[in-house]
Amino acid sequence: MQDFLNSKTLACNLTERNKRMFNNSLMSDVSFIVKDNATGNKASIPAHKYVLSIGSPVFFRMFYGELAEKSGFVELVDADSESLLEILRFLYSDECKLTARCVLRVMYLAEKYMVNGLLEICADFLMNEIDADNVFEVLTQCQNFRDTEKLQQRCWNIVDSQTRQCLHAKNFMEISQGMLNDLVRRDTLNIDEQELFEAILTWAEVKRRTSCLESKPQNIKQLIGDALSQIRVPQTEGPVFFNFALESEILTPESLTKPRFFQPNCSHHGSSTLPVMKRERSSQFPWQRRALKPFRCCRLSVNEPPPLFAPYERTDSFSFITDQAICISGVRIISSERKVNDTYTVTTKLFEGNRSCLSCVQATYSVKYDGAEGLPGFDVYFNEPILVKPGPKYFITIFCPVKLDLLQRIGKKDEVNCEGVNFYFPDSSHRQFSELIFHPLVHLW
Repeated sequence: MQDFLNSKTLACNLTERNKRMFNNSLMSDVSFIVKDNATGNKASIPAHKYVLSIGSPVFFRMFYGELAEKSGFVELVDADSESLLEILRFLYSDECKLTARCVLRVMYLAEKYMVNGLLEICADFLMNEIDADNVFEVLTQCQNFRDTEKLQQRCWNIVDSQTRQCLHAKNFMEISQGMLNDLVRRDTLNIDEQELFEAILTWAEVKRRTSCLESKPQNIKQLIGDALSQIRVPQTEGPVFFNFALESEILTPESLTKPRFFQPNCSHHGSSTLPVMKRERSSQFPWQRRALKPFRCCRLSVNEPPPLFAPYERTDSFSFITDQAICISGVRIISSERKVNDTYTVTTKLFEGNRSCLSCVQATYSVKYDGAEGLPGFDVYFNEPILVKPGPKYFITIFCPVKLDLLQRIGKKDEVNCEGVNFYFPDSSHRQFSELIFHPLVHLW
């Protein structure tokens, strides 16, 4: 109260003065009774009818309409303290602190109370901020709401493209047994089966400790549940996986040699509309996992006459911008026909706009005719697909001790639309990079 009695400490603008009243009982004329996220008990959150009513037509009718609420306390059975505080924060300050844990609940309240500005912020968050670190949190929240099919598809696209990163995220350890089963049943996971099995065992060990169960194979099997029957013996390196599985004492020799037939089911590989790699058959385990097939954004045009005055052209880097979040898997580097079958050791890096390195890979490649345009060159794949966001500029650079040369009669494009994603190339004169290899994500709206 002293801040309001002292002109020296009083905020000088309306926004700052409003912020001081957020979650402040001073001059409050209404309190909301909701479930406290931390304790599970009921909590009282103070507010001011005037501030709420000028920001929400629903609140206006609630407090100043013909059937206005006369009581100073309003109980909201469909809200909790975390989500309600965020919608109030926005109404008081035009700010909010969204997280993957609360975004869907905040979005529900924003729609209920017709706070369109906050609704747009929630939609932007879901479009641009879901990544390997929080995808399982969002999937868990989806179980509490209807009409989240497209959002779930988008989340599973991220899991399929960045399986290893998702399984290493802290939130993976918090998923339910049912979600674990949904995960392991997917045909399109991009991970080695043994590594997947190790992640499942780690998850089960965390659950065992949380449940205070004894460290016995039977308890681990019970925690994993039906997901255990979805483990698939790899066609290659079978003995290595067999030995590892037997040492774990979770899988028995009988279960490892029992034929499993994984029939195609859209719910198992995510009702995703994205293409998948061709299935490989084996006599014992007919359906093996296969990663989603990446798309190729071709930024060059073939058989264009060379310019009369060709400008100096750097061949070691180029930049790109997208209008949607995608997963970048790699890039194709082209060379001249004279270099076919030659081998090169190349270091390739992906940088964000602020020049922080997102991925670095060094390998030896052989020049071959391949890619979407059939040009001589080689594909460079990063160790893991990288989620890039719309708006910022990203750079891909290469270092090769030997000059790769360039094809003649190759044009360039400043903008390309591929699979509904718009790519922009501000430095499009760099023709060494012919294709971006990427995975699109399901559109939400």
